[in-house]
Amino acid sequence: MSTVLERPVSTDTVSIATPEPLLTAEEFWLLPGIDRAELANGKVVQKMPPAEEHGSLAVYLASALILWARENKAGRVYVETGFRMKPNLVRAPDVSFLETARVPHGEARRKFVEGPPTLAIEIVSPNDAWSEVEDKVNEYLEAGARAVWIVEPDGQTLTVRTVDAAPLVLRRGDVLRATETLPGFELSLDELFADD
Repeated sequence: MSTVLERPVSTDTVSIATPEPLLTAEEFWLLPGIDRAELANGKVVQKMPPAEEHGSLAVYLASALILWARENKAGRVYVETGFRMKPNLVRAPDVSFLETARVPHGEARRKFVEGPPTLAIEIVSPNDAWSEVEDKVNEYLEAGARAVWIVEPDGQTLTVRTVDAAPLVLRRGDVLRATETLPGFELSLDELFADD
């Protein structure tokens, strides 16, 4: 007589990872309790609130752009405003500029801006991965942004990226002259990175 040994029944539970659902910009807009987040390829990406240095640089850049934009009746400047660049891609640059012809009016002002900003500015935080910064730059440019400025506080540099030119890296002592994207706009990097 042969004996069959049976395997004991496990009482452990096995969890199977289910992929999180991919969202559209419209679904992302309706999510409750979401603050400081972007939508990248259908996935919600939470963002850490910026540190003092980051916030101070953003205010300085926004202020300089606002003065230029109002003087030239050129468009509107935004801080951390959502731009819907694809059905499943919403990015919120630290600072952005949108030319007059594309500024939303009426009910459209209560939603994400359709399309890319004319200019997107990303300020690199200590916890930002360079691959993520590069992804954002490419997304803005591929969507039609004319320029992206990458501000790096640690190195005190501002890099100008466009589709049709090599990156331009500016440092203290340099003056940014954004003639094509923002005619007549100038920004001293010594003033941008001045220690108060």
